[in-house]
Amino acid sequence: MERKRTKGRQKIAIARIKKDSDCFATFSKRRLGLFRKASDVSAQCNADVAVVVYSPTGKPFSFFHPTMESVVSRIENPNPKTSDSFRLFEAYTRTRVMQLNQMIEKLDGELHAEVEREKKLEDETKKKKNRTVSFWEEEEAVGKFDEEQVKNVTNLLENIKARLRVREDELKRGASSSSSPFLLH
Repeated sequence: MERKRTKGRQKIAIARIKKDSDCFATFSKRRLGLFRKASDVSAQCNADVAVVVYSPTGKPFSFFHPTMESVVSRIENPNPKTSDSFRLFEAYTRTRVMQLNQMIEKLDGELHAEVEREKKLEDETKKKKNRTVSFWEEEEAVGKFDEEQVKNVTNLLENIKARLRVREDELKRGASSSSSPFLLH
């Protein structure tokens, strides 16, 4: 099966987007990407970051790390003489943000593992649905049964055997029945 050929990621010309709906969608995507990059810079470099963006409709969006107050105070006064309580609060905020980022990374990893697990289960389910061979036609399947599965299959086969005997007796006596004795109740 030949794969579809695509152009892949292409460099797009940076120009004003004329269609409003396309502009809003692009702004939303780019804004999230910009905030993600700002978050990466703050996490990797332990930097204070402030990003303020206004949408095409004039709505403001912002990202601050560690807090808006600490970043604005650093802008207003580059050489701050802050109080001990403010530095403590800032240190607590940084620590808490780092903890939350670690939790997000852990949960993201768990989510990725679960998605992979779900794909594998879906593949196995598809394979099993596509198989037309019965379990007793496959020699190795019976060898993989655990004790409970062996008991269940044995009970099922004994039930079928008893029903077959009843039907055989009916046929010997010349009686025929319209209902099937093989229906499992």
